[in-house]
Amino acid sequence: MGVQGFSTFIKKKTPKVGVVIDLLYESKKKNILIGIDGSSFIFYVVNQISKMNSLILFKNYIVEFFKVLKENNVQCCVFVDGFNAYDKVNEHEKRYIQRTQLYRKCADESLLDVECKQISHYQFPHPLFSKEFTTILKEMNIPVFVSRFEADKDLAQWAFDNQSDNLLGIFSNDSDFFFFDTKCYYFPLDQLSFNQTSITMVGYTINNISNSLFIKKKKLPFLAALIGNDQTKHIKGNKKFGLKNTQERAIYIVNLVRNQNCSDLVLIKEVYFVTPQDVEKIKNSINSYSLESIESCLKESICIDENSNSKFRKSIISDINIFNNQRKENEKNLEDVLFSISGHTSRIYNFSKLVYPPQYKTHRHCFEPSNVPFQNSILHFTTTLSSHLLGLLVEIPDRPITKITEYVTDNNNNNSSLLKIEYIPNYLPYSHHQCFSDQVSFNQRLFDYCKLLNSLSYYYSLSKSNTCPINPKSFDFYNFYIITTWNFILSNSLKFSIKIEEWMIDTFIVQSLFLKNNIKIDFPLQNDMFQPLYIGEFFLVTLRWSLDLSDAMALPKHVISNGGNGSIQPSHFFETIYIHPLWRMANLNHNSRLLQNSKLSITDKLKCLFDKVSNLFTPLIINQFIFIKSQLCFQ
Repeated sequence: MGVQGFSTFIKKKTPKVGVVIDLLYESKKKNILIGIDGSSFIFYVVNQISKMNSLILFKNYIVEFFKVLKENNVQCCVFVDGFNAYDKVNEHEKRYIQRTQLYRKCADESLLDVECKQISHYQFPHPLFSKEFTTILKEMNIPVFVSRFEADKDLAQWAFDNQSDNLLGIFSNDSDFFFFDTKCYYFPLDQLSFNQTSITMVGYTINNISNSLFIKKKKLPFLAALIGNDQTKHIKGNKKFGLKNTQERAIYIVNLVRNQNCSDLVLIKEVYFVTPQDVEKIKNSINSYSLESIESCLKESICIDENSNSKFRKSIISDINIFNNQRKENEKNLEDVLFSISGHTSRIYNFSKLVYPPQYKTHRHCFEPSNVPFQNSILHFTTTLSSHLLGLLVEIPDRPITKITEYVTDNNNNNSSLLKIEYIPNYLPYSHHQCFSDQVSFNQRLFDYCKLLNSLSYYYSLSKSNTCPINPKSFDFYNFYIITTWNFILSNSLKFSIKIEEWMIDTFIVQSLFLKNNIKIDFPLQNDMFQPLYIGEFFLVTLRWSLDLSDAMALPKHVISNGGNGSIQPSHFFETIYIHPLWRMANLNHNSRLLQNSKLSITDKLKCLFDKVSNLFTPLIINQFIFIKSQLCFQ
């Protein structure tokens, strides 16, 4: 998020501080290298497309943008976030509350929009966008690096290490980049304009900012800490000065620092009522903007990325990033997989338990109306999955002292308060470590996974009633996730606030099969409907925990290391562009007299239910549909 109020202030300042630059024009003069903050870029793209939860529109935009970069010889490196940073716990809690309020507001509006007047109610990218983003870039041979914590410091250090005439700048929406002396431009994404022939942006350098504010460059990190960044703005003694907003606060403190005639400590006490611990926190915040010279690094600790020809410190990526891909897959542990983007999870922050034992705080929220009590909520239903995931991350000797504190939305309270839940995780007889060292058989892991997802009948069909080992070479992750996720939903459907009927499940299965088999349905964008969005949210939340559990159990790792196909594409599971037209068809047709005929074949039922796309039901689609349905346990 960065420094509160500063971005708005500096962009509005006159004379203008930023410089307008045409990236494609610059690329005609020389080879260009840029760095991109992946998490910021995902949110930027989502705000450019007409339906914010459409992975297809998202993918099209990403592919087009990076294709234009490649065609114009612009090299780039993308950094994405890893674990939650411990020193930003308060900031993450604030973001959680803000996101919870937005989720609730959008779900309530969607529930009340019975005439479906809005094109999009889902105003944010769900976490599968992160996995889709890295999957697309991997296919396009764009370097992607996963930071151990948030990506901003690592990206700034990378830019500082690669300073040259070719390095143009960094793309992000994190205003901390105004205060890093990266020796290149910082390009805020909200000032980026893109089409196939032009990419224009506004660039800021720390020297221009220093000159504009009449504050020495070395004092700018001090300024950022006083205005309030992610580490300091939650200090309880933060003085408000009677100002209306964060922009006014930024202006006020800029003037204080510009006219400073006292020690830094005196000025800190002018802005904060501080304890000695707070002063230490402010000093650490100031130091976090420091970048180290690469000359001090040992030669063997520096790597060269072949695609961008840029330098990387192994220390930046904690010695467990994609440079370890040379290691054999079966030697990799959980952190290697997470940080090499070869895992299935899109939420590395859920694995922060690995670095913060034995106490751990976490948050959960979802697209759910405020009138749904917690005991009937998606969050409540999926608690067993999150609890088992966290249990897998705890080593067996640490289990007696481990406790989880979790904050969820209290839907019985209209004030968007948080419900604090403290519990001991649910444990299997092993941890993730035993899974990654293959001390637990593949069959046993699949059995436990399927049991958690209420899909034991599916496991027995895979293992022939537990009489033979399941072959990882032929293991199908797509069917595995679809079947286990829907079985879990069906097992909780009687408590769910929407009655989930068979035609609804058929609709979701058909749309995923169309996606998996790259079958296009040619319908104009249709406005959101509440029911498919809400049931889709149940599916997505369950699927995301399923992917996390799968990684913690080393299921993808085992399949890949034994010659199987361990790759997945999130865009094959759920797509809002597909679900709404198919839902409308099925909603109109499911009560038709023809469908009441018990002798009707499955093919004819599907063609009747989805009459406007009946020509798309190939024998392959029909067979895949029949198999998936045969593995589901309807209540």
